[in-house]
Amino acid sequence: MNKAYIYFDEFGNPHLDTESKAGTFSHFIYTAVVIDEKDLKKAKDLRTEISNKFRQGSPLKSNKLPLEKRIRMITQFKEVSFGIYSLVIDKRKIENKNLEDKTVFYKFFQRLFLTQFVEKYDKFEIYFDKIGEENFQNSLKSYIAKRVFQPTLFNPDRIYKIADDKFEEPLIQIADFFSGCVGKIYCTSNKDENADKIFNEINERLFVDFLPYETSNYLGNYNNDIDISDKNVGELCVKLIVDYLKNNKGTLEEIELLKHLLLIYKTAPYRLCESYDLVNILKRVNPKFSIDNLRDLISSLRYKGLIIVSIEGKYGYKIPNKKNDLIGFYNRYLKSIIPMLKKMNIANNQIKKEFFDIDIFKENKNLDLIQKFINVMEYSEIE
Repeated sequence: MNKAYIYFDEFGNPHLDTESKAGTFSHFIYTAVVIDEKDLKKAKDLRTEISNKFRQGSPLKSNKLPLEKRIRMITQFKEVSFGIYSLVIDKRKIENKNLEDKTVFYKFFQRLFLTQFVEKYDKFEIYFDKIGEENFQNSLKSYIAKRVFQPTLFNPDRIYKIADDKFEEPLIQIADFFSGCVGKIYCTSNKDENADKIFNEINERLFVDFLPYETSNYLGNYNNDIDISDKNVGELCVKLIVDYLKNNKGTLEEIELLKHLLLIYKTAPYRLCESYDLVNILKRVNPKFSIDNLRDLISSLRYKGLIIVSIEGKYGYKIPNKKNDLIGFYNRYLKSIIPMLKKMNIANNQIKKEFFDIDIFKENKNLDLIQKFINVMEYSEIE
């Protein structure tokens, strides 16, 4: 196996106070660009060429790039083989107080992020852009050596370096560029209005893991080796939404919501989109948008035949990619409907005990339907 050259950089900041501290990002993202040894020279030459073409020889940066230039740069980068691996951390869900210390924060998440490469490659060189003072850099290198890997007699070709991206290791600039691209897609506080276009350009090379894990399953790109009926469910649900968008039927809020759900589906089809993330995204087209507006919006789309589910026992919304998503969705409603029917039946029976000639269900045509539901529930012994 050839040696892997791994360049990684960050997007966002480690501050956990995302509410009161101005400029604090909702997410922190590590992104690594992995290049095979045989493609290394071509990658270096290409970085220089792109730098000269788009930055007059200056280091590559991701921020403040217009969409057209960003996409042209991505297209040119694709002339060399590489993979993009990202760890997207939702800082709003971090409860460990120790991580409020930024030195602990960097060490902890670097360890989580780098472990996958240590397990995957026998030979590698990892480069990370310089951050903090020299004491912190030495402390970080020591931590990685103790907790992640260190060269051994049997694995001498394992190297971790903190290097300046301007003079010591310019290929870190590629990681900076793509980390910015990923941040514009997944960082709710900094999501770009053209996130779907950026995603479409890098999706074929992108693998994303999300933290915390409670509503996520890491699959990398979509897994085609699934049950055919599950695959059919996913394809139909996506088609319904794509056709709706193509026909330009949606409001601004509907379009933004559906585009984001599609984007997450393409990246991690098992992942639920948190309600507050969706609200924050929709506030960009409607500053007064609220959680109640979100519920009304999704309800309206469901009435229009679009299948967006929330799962029993979990929080958030998604486009179904398997039958179990629908089962979980139906169970969520069933667990609300059955108690309601039982409570109405108890109330009606209490009235009939005192006044046997009063039966609210029979006296009203619409309510007679409730009695039929109750009869089915009791006959079928539904709990």
